[in-house]
Amino acid sequence: MGILFFKPIPRPALWGHTLVKDYFGYQDFPDGIGQSWSFSAQEKDSTVCLTEPYQGMTLRNLWIHHQELFGNQEGEFPVIISLVGPEDDLSLQVHPDAKHAQKVGFSSGKNEAWYFIEANDDANIVYGHHAKDEKELRKYIQEDRWDELIKHLDVHPGDFVYLPAGLLHALKKGSIVYEIQQATDITYRFYDYHRKDAAGNERELHLEQAIDCLSYDPKEMENHIHPVVSETAHMKQTVFISNDSFTVTKLEIDGQDTYQSGHYQLATIVKGQGKVDNQEVKVGDNFLIPVNCEIKVDGQMTIMMTTK
Repeated sequence: MGILFFKPIPRPALWGHTLVKDYFGYQDFPDGIGQSWSFSAQEKDSTVCLTEPYQGMTLRNLWIHHQELFGNQEGEFPVIISLVGPEDDLSLQVHPDAKHAQKVGFSSGKNEAWYFIEANDDANIVYGHHAKDEKELRKYIQEDRWDELIKHLDVHPGDFVYLPAGLLHALKKGSIVYEIQQATDITYRFYDYHRKDAAGNERELHLEQAIDCLSYDPKEMENHIHPVVSETAHMKQTVFISNDSFTVTKLEIDGQDTYQSGHYQLATIVKGQGKVDNQEVKVGDNFLIPVNCEIKVDGQMTIMMTTK
């Protein structure tokens, strides 16, 4: 079995316009798209396979009925993979851990990670806060001292940032990101800069739910990533993270080489172009590498891959 291509799903957002469409060559996308789902097996929104013999089948159906592609995994499909291009700052958010998610009917929490494909020279993200406990947090909020509350982290092209459940975080404009998140589709909006819509209304917040999930551990507000790098003749492999939620790998291809993994891989071309198994690929292409499938690669390109 060779690689299987998937059609991305456009996701409208108030902070989107044409950046995702233009950067990744998704010319069939309308304007106003903030991100695209490269891989999703959500019940109401699953990416569709473009390759025979599974053409027209959703990733969700493949996961349920063709586990031979994935190595006989159990449970729900574990992740959503997105390409994100914010053209305005996103609201500040918190994701629940397993304990909090189970309270509202989900089986697992929501850890997340970002790989920065592009970032402006002065790009940063919201990453944590300064409150030592809930009492102090509420004092910041009551006094509208949001700028003093929020911590920031500078980011650069090629950076990898892990976002554990409970971390206050937000993407800001000026970057293009490959995003990995656990498939628990729940997010609590903590703060939105008092922005108003055309009718003069601020966006809905989920402040109490967010506070209920929020971590105050300063160690969880430090981005400790220890990449593991290996190289062959024309390929550099970087494993950024491997935990119970997901394993994320970057392949940098410079010529002809081969790649094989003992796990299935959800692959997205984030830079360059070339060939995979003699098929032309370019930025924005998304394909599943089935379990134990060896592929031939050729070209000048960067491939981001996720598995569990």
